[in-house]
Amino acid sequence: MTHKRYASSLSAGLLATTCVAGLLLQANGARAQQAAEAQAPASSTTMMQAATVAPAQSGQAAVVQRLVQQARFWMQQHQYENARQSLQSAARLAPDSVDLLEAEGEYQSHIGNRDAALDTQRRLHQAAPGSTYESQLNDLLHEQAISQPDLAHARSLAASGHSDQAVEAYQHLFNGSTPTPSLAVEYYQTLAGVSGQAGTAQDGLIRLVKANPSDFRAQLALAQVLTYQPGTRMEGLQRLQALQKYQSSAPVEAATAEKSYRQTLSWLPVTPETLPLMQKWLDAHPSDSALRTHMAEPAGGPPDKGALARQDGFKALNAGRLSAAQAAFQSALNLNAKDGDALGGLGLVAMRAGHNEEAHRYLEDAIAADPKNAAHWRPALAGMAVGEEYGSVRRLIASGQTQEAEQRLMTLARQPGQSEGATLMLADLQRSTGQTGEAERNYRAILARNGDNPIALMGLARVLMGEGQESEANALLSRLGGRYSDQVQQIEVSGIMAEAARTSDSAQKVSLLRQAMTKAPDDPWLRINLANALQQQGDSAEAANVMRPLLTSPRTPADYQAAILYASGNGNDTLARRLLAGLSPDDYSPAIRTIADEMAIKADLASRLSMVSNPTPLVREALAAPDPTGARGVAVADLFRQRGDMLHAHMALRIASTRNIDLTTEQRLAYATEYMKISNPVAAARLLAPLGDGSGTATGSAMSPDQRQTLMQLRMGISVAQSDLLNQRGDQAAAYDHLAPALQADPEATSPKLALARLYNGRGKYGHALDIDLAVLRHNPQDLDARQAAVQAAANDGKDNLAMQLAQDGVQQSPMDARSWLGMAVADRAVGHGDRTLADLRRAYELRLQQLKISRGDAIGGDETQATAPPTANPFRRDAYGHALSLGAPPGENGYSTAGSVPEISDQMLSSINGQIHTLSEDMAPSVDAGLGFRVRSGTPGMGALTEASVPIVGRIPLQAGTSALTFTATPTFLTSGHLPQTGYDIPRFGTNLFALERNLQNQNNSAEHRINTDTIGREAGVAPDVRFANNWVSADVGASPLGFTLPNVIGGVEFAPRVGPVTFRVSGERRSITNSVLSYGGMTDALTGKKWGGVVTNHFHGQVEATLGNTIVYGGGGYAIQTGHHVQSNTEVEGGLGANTLVYRNRKHEVRVGVNLTYFGYKHNEDFYTYGQGGYFSPQSYFAATVPVRYSGHSGLFDWDVTGSIGYQLFHEHSSAFFPTNPVYQALANGLAGVSTAELSLESARYPGDDVGSLVGGFDGRVGYRVSHSLRLDLSGRFQKAGNWDEGGAMISAHYLIMDQ
Repeated sequence: MTHKRYASSLSAGLLATTCVAGLLLQANGARAQQAAEAQAPASSTTMMQAATVAPAQSGQAAVVQRLVQQARFWMQQHQYENARQSLQSAARLAPDSVDLLEAEGEYQSHIGNRDAALDTQRRLHQAAPGSTYESQLNDLLHEQAISQPDLAHARSLAASGHSDQAVEAYQHLFNGSTPTPSLAVEYYQTLAGVSGQAGTAQDGLIRLVKANPSDFRAQLALAQVLTYQPGTRMEGLQRLQALQKYQSSAPVEAATAEKSYRQTLSWLPVTPETLPLMQKWLDAHPSDSALRTHMAEPAGGPPDKGALARQDGFKALNAGRLSAAQAAFQSALNLNAKDGDALGGLGLVAMRAGHNEEAHRYLEDAIAADPKNAAHWRPALAGMAVGEEYGSVRRLIASGQTQEAEQRLMTLARQPGQSEGATLMLADLQRSTGQTGEAERNYRAILARNGDNPIALMGLARVLMGEGQESEANALLSRLGGRYSDQVQQIEVSGIMAEAARTSDSAQKVSLLRQAMTKAPDDPWLRINLANALQQQGDSAEAANVMRPLLTSPRTPADYQAAILYASGNGNDTLARRLLAGLSPDDYSPAIRTIADEMAIKADLASRLSMVSNPTPLVREALAAPDPTGARGVAVADLFRQRGDMLHAHMALRIASTRNIDLTTEQRLAYATEYMKISNPVAAARLLAPLGDGSGTATGSAMSPDQRQTLMQLRMGISVAQSDLLNQRGDQAAAYDHLAPALQADPEATSPKLALARLYNGRGKYGHALDIDLAVLRHNPQDLDARQAAVQAAANDGKDNLAMQLAQDGVQQSPMDARSWLGMAVADRAVGHGDRTLADLRRAYELRLQQLKISRGDAIGGDETQATAPPTANPFRRDAYGHALSLGAPPGENGYSTAGSVPEISDQMLSSINGQIHTLSEDMAPSVDAGLGFRVRSGTPGMGALTEASVPIVGRIPLQAGTSALTFTATPTFLTSGHLPQTGYDIPRFGTNLFALERNLQNQNNSAEHRINTDTIGREAGVAPDVRFANNWVSADVGASPLGFTLPNVIGGVEFAPRVGPVTFRVSGERRSITNSVLSYGGMTDALTGKKWGGVVTNHFHGQVEATLGNTIVYGGGGYAIQTGHHVQSNTEVEGGLGANTLVYRNRKHEVRVGVNLTYFGYKHNEDFYTYGQGGYFSPQSYFAATVPVRYSGHSGLFDWDVTGSIGYQLFHEHSSAFFPTNPVYQALANGLAGVSTAELSLESARYPGDDVGSLVGGFDGRVGYRVSHSLRLDLSGRFQKAGNWDEGGAMISAHYLIMDQ
């Protein structure tokens, strides 16, 4: 693990550059390592020795040469990042080397940077004008300018056997007969199929091999071409045998060489010279019965020239080289005019060329010449007799109208002489559409009448292979003899593919498909199956490597089709469009035509969207055309999905799916699939509901096997998605009801098991979740989703060591998959390694980006059986009687919103990783905050009125990888209440002014200096210190109200907030200042007595339960508090509240939540007054309020905002209160003054009156933030609240600065 973490820190000049290949090999896996060991020009040790020991000039040149050779090797393997590293290393040593310049130009051309390649070409011309290096780079740049459609046309001609025309097309591309380097091999292979040009082709391939002996593709092509001619066949065999040794460095070419070697053996006559070769093959392949039969022919004697010619003819015909095949068959016919096989071969050549009359004549002659083998040619002859009818059937099949094609074939089969041919075609069609039972019956019926029919034998063998009946299938294939060896091998490969399709073990599936690849390395459909299996296993990088030859250099129409399907399936529309441009529309399959239509719709709509602000009219216009397959609706929705505009994606699908009442099966499946992509399983389930189980009973027509498979996969995905959404809402019981059908439908399926584990996680039963995840992982250790889930469950369960071990195993197993590093991040975060967590996340981000570019990767305990078997009853429901739901059924009215979740960007994983990096970077960075705030509260000046200015300064130090923090705060604070009004009503209602006023009245004849001043003003200034510690579930602080206030207090608190699943429990105890007034917050001094009073604190104990249920949050809680102050009557409070808020709207930039809150509190005493002994804070004996808050948040560019407004109604009751509740003497004196009403003193009563109030209540709270830089953010906030008998407003501007951005 260490070398992976710290490899990037190597920077010691040549040492780093020469070691980079070794490091990259370790990261890229065993296969690349073996290839480099076998073929890379030099190891890093050799190169370091060369760089450090050799003399300056010669040693340096040797190192440069080796690095350039290494770069060329990596380019041949399409490993361009490795090639770039090697070239950079060479450039540090000899930047002007002509060999290096040519290699740099080649690299720049390969990666599509044509401008840079042209610049390199100019530098190369200046350095070595007219050199071979310049010529080679010129050829490569010329090749890059070749028209891809024209190249595809030439390849199509070659694949269809029109070698003469193909050669002309290639030469048109080259502007002559000299091919460009990368197309030379395929050109000479095609040229070898032209009569009289075999020697020229051989010479050209020999030149290629001499120029680059490590070009295994050219080596293979030369060996194959040599085997086509009897005079060079033995040399070709020798070359093929030599190529088989390169299994590690060139596995595809080695496998093809082995296949060609075996095929060539069957062309050889059985002679004393050839028997040892055949026997050696049989020793290694004892089950090769066809070769054993061939060897049984009499040995010795002159070879049968006619047989050799026929063999050459069928070989050329199988390879599509019609001209060579015709020449070979004609040669055999010249030796024997009654050679039935040669006549039949000429008939097949004529059929392939479209010369039906000539083909008919040859086939009839073949039957007449060899009646015993007439069965070989009758099906072809019968097919020609009704060619037009069969042609119409083929057109129906090509357009996907398989049911009508079946009816036509059944009618044909009843016509005289057409039973066998039509039944064969019918059986083939039934096999291809999954009707294997009907296909098997028809094949067996044909063989019952004609046991040697090769097409029926092969068709039945394919069916049996697909069903796993290999022994009977092999017995059928053994009856074919050596003539059909290619087809036999294809059937054997199809059997392996069928076995792979049946297994649920992804590792076994990959292993089987790799085994099949060694037998058929050129099969594009096998290649895309392997790539898909690798992606399911989580190895997207290797999947891309498997597909790279098709994506970069497709040759046949089938290559193009497979590459287009792969590119489109991975969301790479750009690559799909480029590949479509290289494929002739005549070669479009129904699936490819659908993709082409989608691409055209997207391109047209995208070009028009840039010109409008409101896309809704364009959506409706785009969907106005008929959409029989659903492709149009999917294309429009997918375009908006890729842009992150889920609102219009939903709109497009809603319009498309409601235009017609009776949607076709194809439409329902297409729309439902797209609904799942935009996270709306409810709409998908409703669309699929009419399809029933896919048998056709619900819709009136049976579904094809592919459609039934799609329906099953969609229903399973819907059940999992619905379960996850309900789990997020905290309703695990309902979630299990949705998941249970999927668990029962396929007990071996992985995704429902992992969803069940997530339910246990959601309920807080982490041990149960871990058991399930580990059981899935034991069954398939390659499953990265299961591994990631197990790491998270282990961390949740406190098993940090197990989490770390699982994560490290995942990184070692799949170092190039982002999910491995996400698991590593979870494990590192669990043990408090913040820097490593951040590095893990950044590595995951880079790998996910690469994947998108490529596509567009404690002891284990518990009983496995118990962990994976679905329980018979819902373990998340207290009663045993839940509602049984069918698989994928939409929830009822109590279900969740159909809007679904909206990803922040089109790739949800990338968005999630980016968010984690951003959050963790901030959490781990020390920061400083500073602000300037103002607060104004209503009330009588000098008493309840309050104006506050504060300057909070906050320093934060992160701890434990950012999961905890220590915060230091100092807040300079300034308070004022204004001047007390000098009226007979207000003066006696503050402090002991009542007695001062009485004394002044008694001494009114005295001089002014003997009068007591009642013109008071409340002013306080001080600095409030605070130290706080906080992590995910506990926070605690200690501090003081502002030091410098009249009566400062020690304050602080602690809160525990453990979370269990979606439920958070909060328990807190705290001592806080009551900041309603200058009196309650800072305390004041009485003018008459000089005594201080006020400085009230509340000692508050509170408990609350919060539950997050999907998009809704509900809470309920209550508490008790004791209020104390200096010379203030003590008080008590009880309080409680209930509330909820839910998400009502969300898109990429905006979110709206609406809620309801119910609030109650009540104090024992009413102390909302300002005479001596009162507290100066709102304290009704009962208070009820119901409010409706609406919160709107959003962001745009560098701005973000959050605004909450609320409105409601309040009812509160206040008891009357004594003027001096803490001093009976003062109160008695006040009672004696009650009833006085003069201009100087107005006192109706010595008690403050009670009150009952009902009124509106409401307010708002808003904040706008602006990110100046990654380290600096500015915020401006404001608020206003009207509640109780007061209203209050405030504003603040603040800055948040990250001192050290991690």
